[in-house]
Amino acid sequence: MNNKSSRSLNSINNAAVSIGSTLIITLLHFIQRRVFVSVLSNEYLGLGGLFSNILSILSLAELGIGYAMNYALYKPIKDGDTEKIKSLMKLYRTYYTIIGIVVLAAGMSLAPFLNYLIKDMPQDIPNIRLYYCLYVLNSASSYFFTYKRALIVCDQKEFISTLNYFCISVLTSVVRIAILLKTENYLLYLLVSILFTLIGNLVISLIAGKLYPYLKEKDVKALDENEKKQIRKNIGALIFHKIGSVVVFSTDNLIISRFLGLISVGLYSNYTMIINGIKKFILKLVSSSTASVGNLVASGDRDQCRKIMEHMIFACVWLYGFSAICFVCLIPSFVVLWIGEDYLLPEATLIAAAVSFYITGMRQIVIVFKDAAGIFIPDRYKAIVESIANIVLSIPLAIKYGITGVILGTIMSTVLVCFWYEAYVFFRDFYGGGTKRYLLYQLAYAAFNAILCAGVWYVCSLVDGMDIVAFVFKFLICLILPNAIYFLLFRKSPHFKYFLGIACRIIKRKKK
Repeated sequence: MNNKSSRSLNSINNAAVSIGSTLIITLLHFIQRRVFVSVLSNEYLGLGGLFSNILSILSLAELGIGYAMNYALYKPIKDGDTEKIKSLMKLYRTYYTIIGIVVLAAGMSLAPFLNYLIKDMPQDIPNIRLYYCLYVLNSASSYFFTYKRALIVCDQKEFISTLNYFCISVLTSVVRIAILLKTENYLLYLLVSILFTLIGNLVISLIAGKLYPYLKEKDVKALDENEKKQIRKNIGALIFHKIGSVVVFSTDNLIISRFLGLISVGLYSNYTMIINGIKKFILKLVSSSTASVGNLVASGDRDQCRKIMEHMIFACVWLYGFSAICFVCLIPSFVVLWIGEDYLLPEATLIAAAVSFYITGMRQIVIVFKDAAGIFIPDRYKAIVESIANIVLSIPLAIKYGITGVILGTIMSTVLVCFWYEAYVFFRDFYGGGTKRYLLYQLAYAAFNAILCAGVWYVCSLVDGMDIVAFVFKFLICLILPNAIYFLLFRKSPHFKYFLGIACRIIKRKKK
């Protein structure tokens, strides 16, 4: 099998496993949330959202080491250089052990100051600081053993990692639901998460040991100083990217908690859960090809890279556009059926969240190729500017417009700073140009999806009611109408034909 076919097959295997597992995990999470809101108060829901954001900020300790190490692994994996892989993995283990200790220490040190992050500290929830410490412990434990997961993913076997995550997630959700229904005990609910996080990391470590037995060998050569210097240089650049990502995407609940209160965090967390469920589904598709992209970039075939990138951008336009349309048209009815009318947010918040979801999603392909190409340094300061812009815009907008204002701050900082500049740096350094063409395409596609969304929304608005029958009718409209228009307009494009060809090859392989 040639390299091109191997890359395609690995991407297909990774995507197939990712799609199936993500659908089941997402369904279980929705069931778990429904049980959660029926058993515990909105303040508990808000605490979970707030603590998760704090821990996302603490993940700054990771400093982008994962990206830098993954990039360093692509070439030795492609060349079969086990000695280099052993050396890199030893360094990886050292880094991640230190990170786990730092996250644990820094997280615990914040426990006395929680009252400064919550507008009105709830008096009817005992042991808030204990619950927070358990969140920290769960997060810190995820850094131990799991460094071996990177080798599996970089070796284009992400489906193994996904299956491990799937099994652990299913077990965690089932046990959590049982605990909530039987005991209504939030403490036990959190302890289960820690237990299964440790089990999942241990299992993936054992699997990696069997797949790559040379990792157990003791004679590991140290990397030469030049290689270490390059890795440290990439990590230094990625520090800035990590800061930008964390500040923009992990401070929304902190701002909402500080200026609007925990109940608002709880209400918004239901919407972000839906958004993140959709986002995870699409990102699984994109990330399943990340190692293949790294392998392709390492081959040096720039023309093939450009073609694959254009195909993937087209796929994201369709996937994120269709998902944003479904989000705008279906979420109000879904929320009412799922957890009740009391959990609805204003329509303006819904539209802002959909726009943020689409813009963030359309950045992903450039980011995947930029990371695979090791382009970390040229745009490192962009992340700092983006972070400052996000905070400066989000806080006053939150005070004036509430949750909608926080989302608008994120949208504005993304569009004004990072969306265009990431593309500019990548196309300049990798292809030598082409940014203007790319941005015009993105603008045209965004306008097309906005018009299509407005049209589908109007058709759905003709269906009255929020009951299950109305939801089914709206769902069918969203499923059929936009996809039919996408198909009619793009069926003759080379991008559509590319994916159609992949589908045909899968079907033929199944028949054999």
